[in-house]
Amino acid sequence: MRRLLLTLVSVCIASHLSLAQQDMSFSVARSAMLENNSAMRGERYLLDAAYDNMRATRGMYLPTINMMGGFTLLQRDISIDLGGAKGIVTNSLQSLINNGVNSGILSNDLASLLSQGLAPIIGADWRYTLQKWTVGYIGTTITIPIYAGGRVNIANHIAKQQLDMARYSLDATESHLLTELVERYYGVILTRKVVEVRQMVVNAVSQHLADAKAMEEEGLVAHSVVVYLQYRLSEEEGKLRDAESKNRVAEYALSTIVGEDVIVNPTDGIFLSNNIQSIDYYREAALNLNHILQEAEAEQNIANEGVRLARAALLPEVVAMGGAVIYGYQLSDILPRWTVGVGINFTLFNGLGKERRLKAAQSAAMGVSEMVDNARDNILLLIDKEYFTLENSLQDVTTSARAIEFAESYYNSAIVGFNEGLTSGSDLMDACAELAASRVEYLNAAYNSCVALARLLEASGLSSTLDLYRVNCGNIDIE
Repeated sequence: MRRLLLTLVSVCIASHLSLAQQDMSFSVARSAMLENNSAMRGERYLLDAAYDNMRATRGMYLPTINMMGGFTLLQRDISIDLGGAKGIVTNSLQSLINNGVNSGILSNDLASLLSQGLAPIIGADWRYTLQKWTVGYIGTTITIPIYAGGRVNIANHIAKQQLDMARYSLDATESHLLTELVERYYGVILTRKVVEVRQMVVNAVSQHLADAKAMEEEGLVAHSVVVYLQYRLSEEEGKLRDAESKNRVAEYALSTIVGEDVIVNPTDGIFLSNNIQSIDYYREAALNLNHILQEAEAEQNIANEGVRLARAALLPEVVAMGGAVIYGYQLSDILPRWTVGVGINFTLFNGLGKERRLKAAQSAAMGVSEMVDNARDNILLLIDKEYFTLENSLQDVTTSARAIEFAESYYNSAIVGFNEGLTSGSDLMDACAELAASRVEYLNAAYNSCVALARLLEASGLSSTLDLYRVNCGNIDIE
């Protein structure tokens, strides 16, 4: 597996070497990174999702309108059969007519007319169909929340906090990527400078070897000196190849985070900023501006809202509701075409589920609160660590600069002594190696100060102020 991974990395770097170079300042590289980096694109999608969710939650304030329809087949018509009453009514009417004729109240002609007039009623079908067996309808219903124990307001507060969390997460990702860009952008500058130093050493040793061979021919030095210098040359060439390999990896890493299919050629230099505020300034800024801490505090607010939501579930719900039939097929006329009313829903007992959910929400809120406190402590600890790392790195820059001055003086003296036969080849190479080491140490100290500053600003929530430290600062260089 390890061999496979190394092979894949080698293939990626080999394909990277075929790309064209493109000059980029740090500002241009940052803009390209923020536009092309997949992590930033993912965070922006999540922010859009949180915003849409908040807009959807706001709809809870508005009425809910539903359109519905259906077509139903009944077993039979729904009807009322009044056949039994028909016989009673018929006999009663006929008895009245007969009694009227017998008593002389009605004449035979009038009785006959009455009988003829009542005949259609008596002969009619006395069954009444309430609803035919096939029925269809299209209707609408509307529901308006009147009181829900604060559930609607709480849900909207939670959605707002979730949107804030997405924003803080986006800011945190941007800050972290900016720190990584500092590491990789100035890392390429560092590795290239180290390659220059190693190449200078190789050139110097090659020249010393050529001088030693000439001196050997003149009998001024022994052959062992030439052999020793050949050994040291191969050793320095190996260090040069190692530095070149690290430079290629650094270039590939920079192109990856920038998101461009080119070899980024940094045009800026490693900067040294002494405009560092007191540690209290960064600690105070972290408590107010650190994006991870802001995200954690938003999560704490959501947990607190969850307690309120669980408590609101114990209260009744009251809604205004109504409905209307827009179109009906064979729908009975005795059924109403619209209704309005008020409804209430209150759970008397559900196995104490709501009470237990309230207790769970309270425990979760306390747990999140503890984690936020722990996050504050860790962030302040990180501020202290990066601040002192920055101070030490700046001090190392000053110390290594003085070491370079001494190493250059010692190396120049060693060259003169070697040419005069007063200094051995090993002493000359020791002086050369010391000079190279001091230069590399100086470069590393300067690079470490840049990275420590970027990490300090990220932890403080002040990554956006990085340019204030970069601009008008001196850039380091190796002659």
